[in-house]
Amino acid sequence: MKLTVFERLKLQNLLPAEGSFVTLKLIRKLREALSFSEKEIADIEFKNHWKCAACDTTEISAQTPKCSSCGNYMQPAGMVNWDEAKAIKVIKDVHFGEAMFALIQSTLKKLSDENKLTEQIISLYEKFVETEDEDEEVK
Repeated sequence: MKLTVFERLKLQNLLPAEGSFVTLKLIRKLREALSFSEKEIADIEFKNHWKCAACDTTEISAQTPKCSSCGNYMQPAGMVNWDEAKAIKVIKDVHFGEAMFALIQSTLKKLSDENKLTEQIISLYEKFVETEDEDEEVK
């Protein structure tokens, strides 16, 4: 399945942090498949948001920066930026086994059933759930 940079990031956030041993092994492999190579990171110009634990200064940088205020190394703040114009060209074809496809599909259906589906992940819903619905209509 062809996925954009944004879809790859969002899909990683949807994967469960807990499960059986077998499920967690499969999730680990899937996370690796969804991850970004060094070339992709450079091509897309990924930049992390950083925060200084000592003085709360924030910065955006590709590398771990030292705080401009106090000189301490900064910690990741959990957000990432990239060059959208360059990211549009980066599409990755990711293979999903049956078990992982079903896990993602059920997670997305559950979010929809609970009215917790967001516009940010609607393209993933269309790719994983809508395609199944279309297949059933053809049968």
